[in-house]
Amino acid sequence: MKKSKLYFAGLIIALSTLLFTQCTSYTPTEKDLPIETLTELQVAFPKATYVELTKTATYAVKDEKGKVIGTVLLSSPYSDEIMGFNGPTPLQIAMDADGKIIEVRVLANDETPNFLNRVIKAGFLDSWNGLTAEEALNKEVDAVSGATYSSKGIQNSLKARLSNI
Repeated sequence: MKKSKLYFAGLIIALSTLLFTQCTSYTPTEKDLPIETLTELQVAFPKATYVELTKTATYAVKDEKGKVIGTVLLSSPYSDEIMGFNGPTPLQIAMDADGKIIEVRVLANDETPNFLNRVIKAGFLDSWNGLTAEEALNKEVDAVSGATYSSKGIQNSLKARLSNI
């Protein structure tokens, strides 16, 4: 009787472990990117047909033949503690196959729209285009007048993410 109870308990533990593993081994897909649609991603990567999670907050952008044509980096979770004017400013950083930044985009956030619009209209997000991660890490960009906190939040978020490639 004791053996059957131990066997039954062991079986329950094994099944629970298997189910837990299955439930937590989800692999995110293109739909999990904070990008409205693949069409939006195609602004930076016209030949993109899908993306694939390769490691934390890092997605390989692939063409129809499965060739990697670029990378999309998300600043979160690496920049979650960095504050702009009104909280964290998560970013999406698109890099070409040569490792050069082609686009920095601000994702959903709680920044005051007026300040964030000043930063965007000033071309602040374009300051790192054409640079490698190392070059971008070493580049100091002046904050946009009247939107200093938002500017610094974006710059520091970008650097936090690029420090973790």
